[in-house]
Amino acid sequence: MLAASSLNLTETQISKADKYINQVLKWNKTRNLVSRNLKKKDLAEHFLDCAVLEKHLRPGSVIDLGTGSGFPGICLGIIDPYRELTLVDSNRKKTSFLIHVKNELGLNSVSVKNARVEHINQVNEINIVCRAFKEPVDLLRSLENKISQKNKIILMVSEKETLSVPGFEIKYTESEASEILEKKRGFLEIQMS
Repeated sequence: MLAASSLNLTETQISKADKYINQVLKWNKTRNLVSRNLKKKDLAEHFLDCAVLEKHLRPGSVIDLGTGSGFPGICLGIIDPYRELTLVDSNRKKTSFLIHVKNELGLNSVSVKNARVEHINQVNEINIVCRAFKEPVDLLRSLENKISQKNKIILMVSEKETLSVPGFEIKYTESEASEILEKKRGFLEIQMS
């Protein structure tokens, strides 16, 4: 599926994506990284869903909040190995997995933090990404004193959402993955107003 996608992935990216997906499946047997029902095909779809996010980022660093098994952070690290990425999760089993994958795949620009979002004082990264972590309003409330106008927040969503939160400009964009996967996928692109 990855090879057949319209993302124009290199052989190296496809190989690293395949290794990553295999590691998720292997570690999932003991670490509960993702749903036990997910198969390799499902994880390849998750990878593609996350990979298209790269086109929507501003130049500069990225922080993936509540990254879990590394969707989208590890995917972005495979797509752009030179972009600084910080993956944050409070579950030590998941961050152990992320450190292992980072080292296995040679993702030198990726760093992993075992922390709760609530305990982060300031977000210094330009891009903030999130997939299936918190409800959008709850996430924005937890970030409002930790970000500035330089930040761009991108929340991955499966359905079109219209959201209005005072102090934020929010725009829904359909994801390119919708066409590839033939499923509804999109992003809430958010900035402070």
